[in-house]
Amino acid sequence: MELGDYSSRFLAALVGALPKFGEQPPAGSDDGGFTVTFLTPSGATGWVTTEEFGRVTVGSGSWHAHFGGWADSVDAHDFEQAIGCIRRLMARENGASGGVLPL
Repeated sequence: MELGDYSSRFLAALVGALPKFGEQPPAGSDDGGFTVTFLTPSGATGWVTTEEFGRVTVGSGSWHAHFGGWADSVDAHDFEQAIGCIRRLMARENGASGGVLPL
């Protein structure tokens, strides 16, 4: 599957910030998005998915957070926020909103 523009740009930002995500090819979707998974320190599976209407979703278990996808969204800001959330999940810290993650 070929990645769409939004997903390609987010993947480049993600790999630039967290090079380990460049070690595994993302699973592409029919709409040009992708999904990648990672293990958190507790052993839970975390995941990142993109959608070509301009949204990144980061989650683990039943918890998830959306970044972008709104009319006034700014990609660079959304990418930064999503990558920060991924970093916190990988460090087993609190999620995007500061709430406790159910890991």
